[in-house]
Amino acid sequence: MADNKREIVEKMKAKTSKGNNQIMLTWCDNGTVDGKFMEGVVYSLLTAGLPITSAQRVQGNQIGRQRDTAFDTWYKKTDFDWILWVDSDIVLTNEALQKVWDAADPIDKPVVSGTYFISKQMESSIMQPFPALFTAHESGDKYVMSYVHPLPPNQLIPIDYAGFGFLLMHRNAANKIREFHGDKALFVETDTANGDGRDRFIGEDIQFFMNMKEAGVPLYGHTGATVKHMKRFAYDEEFYKLYWITMLNSQEAQAQEK
Repeated sequence: MADNKREIVEKMKAKTSKGNNQIMLTWCDNGTVDGKFMEGVVYSLLTAGLPITSAQRVQGNQIGRQRDTAFDTWYKKTDFDWILWVDSDIVLTNEALQKVWDAADPIDKPVVSGTYFISKQMESSIMQPFPALFTAHESGDKYVMSYVHPLPPNQLIPIDYAGFGFLLMHRNAANKIREFHGDKALFVETDTANGDGRDRFIGEDIQFFMNMKEAGVPLYGHTGATVKHMKRFAYDEEFYKLYWITMLNSQEAQAQEK
């Protein structure tokens, strides 16, 4: 009974003190970043009203190693309670930041991802977008996952995996991960734990969330905290037609509503 009371008290302390906790904004890059990314970072730092009091940049070309360095620097060498991961091609907004911050909780929801969109067709004229939020596949095969698609509007939902493009994490999650896994690298891009002796490539972000799940830390995605993901695509005839047909249909729909 005493342990239960102590746990309740600790939860209340953590929740009521969240507004005084500090956030370290973190990104990794290979020497350059998207200009819109930097614009979003600067604007958010100046106007978001959140306790973002520090930032760290890890430069390099091996993203798994960069993320491990960033994680260990935050966890071992600072006392910031929160780390806000942002990829160097994501455009932050105050609205999205506020939604993720309001949804996160040091005890119950220590890791919350916002939503951005990715595509496997990175060189196509019209890329097919899916949210970078994933659930484990019903087959139980941990190397297979499903997109959260269609995306439910403006909801906080439990998920299994996400990207690290826009992610808020509390130190409580890191404590559990390190207690379970020790000092092992958390963002290794290959996995040999399947028992058949074969290496399987897994993105460093998915590998981290597999480690996090093993440590019993929950992950949530906020489908209303959406941000832009800056990627290259071709301005060609296909894009031209799609854009203007969409604009025309939108104008006709607005005219019918009047």
